[in-house]
Parts: sequence; structure tokens; C-alpha cells
Amino acid sequence: MASNTRLDPTLLHRHIEALRVTHPQIANEEDQWLLTLESETELPEFLARVVARMQDTDAKITGIGDLIASLKARCDRFEQRSDAMRALAFKVLVQAGVKKLELAAATLSIRAGQPRVIITDETRLPPDCVRVRTEPDKIAIKDRLARGEPVPGAALSNSEPVLSVRVK
Repeated sequence: MASNTRLDPTLLHRHIEALRVTHPQIANEEDQWLLTLESETELPEFLARVVARMQDTDAKITGIGDLIASLKARCDRFEQRSDAMRALAFKVLVQAGVKKLELAAATLSIRAGQPRVIITDETRLPPDCVRVRTEPDKIAIKDRLARGEPVPGAALSNSEPVLSVRVK
């Protein structure tokens, strides 16, 4: 297989399948098959590039997550500042006894607020005034199924193979 700067997984797949056809006697001998793949294909290089891309992507995920957290904290600080400025403007207007003030940039006015609901005893609320969310407890379900106990409406899936990547 010729060396490419960008390896083609389809071409690699075809090359591996061709090796299976030409060398069926070693396809089931793992050590020999691995040696053949390493010497006849660019499988190690291809997978090394895949791992490098995974690491690069994971680093970007971490970096973007950190940036999002930083921007969220900054946004929260701006919201606190805006709330503090609003409270200051309200306090100054109340102290001055002014209900409405027209400025070039905005009109400030004090008006009656909207009534808010205050819950004094949640247990006494009528059922049509309470929202209840239910969701499956997958941990409890898995534990019961693992012990062999039946759980109507649930089952364990067959386990699927997963890739383990340990970076040196």
C-alpha cells in the first residue's frame, strides 16, 4: 500500500479483505495475522493517526469546555452587574421621589410589579397544582436485573464490544 498523507479507510479495508482472500490459512491465527497486517498494510500508521485525532479532539473538547465555563462565569458576572445597576437606579428614583424620568438613552419608570406565587406549604397543594416528574432509575433497574430479578418493562442489552485506548 502506498504511503499517503491522508489514509483512506475504504482503501485500507479493501487491502485487508484482499489479504484475507490470499492468505486464508493465517486469518484465524491472531499473532500471524497481526504480523501480516503490520507488514502488508498501513494499519498501524492509520490507527496511530486515528488515536492522534482522538487526542486532538479530546483536547479541543476540554479546551472548549473550559472556555464555555469561563464565558459562563463572565456572563454571570455581567448579569450580577446589570442587576446591581437596575437596583441602584430603582433606589435612586425612589429616594428622589421620581416615578418616571426620560433620558436620551432610556426612559426609567417605577410601576407596580406583578404578584408572585409564594408556596407556604407544598404538602397542602391540590393535585392539579403540582407537577410530578417520574423517570426510570436505570441504576436500580440494572442492579435488580443483574441479580436475576425480573423488572417488567426493562431488560439488559447484550454487551457490545468497545474500544479501549490507553495512551503511553
